[in-house]
Amino acid sequence: MILFGRKDKLLATREIPNELCESCGEMGGVVSIFQIYYHVAKIPFFPLSRRVASQCYSCRKVKVKKDFSDQQKKVAELLRKETKTPLWTMIGSGLILVYLFLNYLIKLI
Repeated sequence: MILFGRKDKLLATREIPNELCESCGEMGGVVSIFQIYYHVAKIPFFPLSRRVASQCYSCRKVKVKKDFSDQQKKVAELLRKETKTPLWTMIGSGLILVYLFLNYLIKLI
């Protein structure tokens, strides 16, 4: 039985202390960026995308990028520029390539 699926991993978080929440009216929040990748038997095979979300400290309301304020959009863009796609999300693909290369070398001998 092969276990496969999609998983999210938190890459980076940035606080926005002076952001006003539209739901509860309290100040403070956080913007986070997540890496989404596919895995087989818990081994990451390839990255799919990165997503950005914002959350209020007080009411815990989560907003997606299309609902961001101007300040949240600026912080999200900074996070996107700072974070790169991790290489470990391609371990499974790399292992398959190494296996195919070694198999090819063995057939040549």
